[in-house]
Amino acid sequence: MKKICSILVILLFYVSSSFADCIGVVTAGGGQHFWEDVKKGAIQAGKDLNISIYIRGAVDEANVQGQKYVIDKVIEQGCIGLVLAPNSKKRIKDIQQLKQKGIPTVYIDRDIGGDRISVIKTNNFSAGELAGKKMVQALKGKGKVAIFRLNKDVGTTTSREKGFIAAVTKGGLKIVIDKYLGTRVGKARIISQEILKNVSQIDGVFTPNESTSIAVLKTLEHLNKSEKIIHIGFDSRVIMINALKSNQMHGFVVQDPFQIGYKGVYTIYQALQGKPIKNKIDTQVVFVNKKNLNNMHIKKILGID
Repeated sequence: MKKICSILVILLFYVSSSFADCIGVVTAGGGQHFWEDVKKGAIQAGKDLNISIYIRGAVDEANVQGQKYVIDKVIEQGCIGLVLAPNSKKRIKDIQQLKQKGIPTVYIDRDIGGDRISVIKTNNFSAGELAGKKMVQALKGKGKVAIFRLNKDVGTTTSREKGFIAAVTKGGLKIVIDKYLGTRVGKARIISQEILKNVSQIDGVFTPNESTSIAVLKTLEHLNKSEKIIHIGFDSRVIMINALKSNQMHGFVVQDPFQIGYKGVYTIYQALQGKPIKNKIDTQVVFVNKKNLNNMHIKKILGID
């Protein structure tokens, strides 16, 4: 089983000093820049609290078996608490078993229910609504749009997609394309290119996460449609920031992954100390475009100088 799982999953790894009394952090996939920033926040919290942090994560969001393997490896290191971005409802049973062993769990980025003691995440429906409202504004309430979804089993992006659909429908836009691209950039590029190359008129495109945003960005560039179609994405990468500057992308909604990671570790630590914690902590989102890209607050969230 271990051999199979090690093939299935590529792992992120960090140990701050020793494994004694560590806090484990298990991320998901579908946007490696996002999870790298979550990791940075978790590591900083570990330094501030003087506790070891052990981090691993599956690259592929859809790799349910791989994440279970990662959780088992984290617990093997003797971690006394877990910060988890669950990628399946199967994690409910896992955290119930951890609770029975005296190991509490805090969810980050998404909530699937179960015996978690707190959830630190973005209101993803509202974030999708924000993207939809910006699309309506950009198209002045008229036009045809496409929504390229990630994966039906990923709750975070599903909520964003629902929020976007609600906003653009209310704003007078018509959704003419609604397709899933999958969790891998390469496959997503192929699917989106096959769809968009045969479309005569499309005014806007929404992509709900990092991997779909990059895939469609490259597709529009390949088809010479970048400046003809309003593309609003989600999360950020350098390639997306550069696309804003060159007018190849209209904008994207971005979370604050550093704070998600930091607050995840801080919350589990507070709980382990017997201190009161909130059962839900919402983190902010902002819309980034060419006009506000040089705003100091935006630059801090994006991690750019």
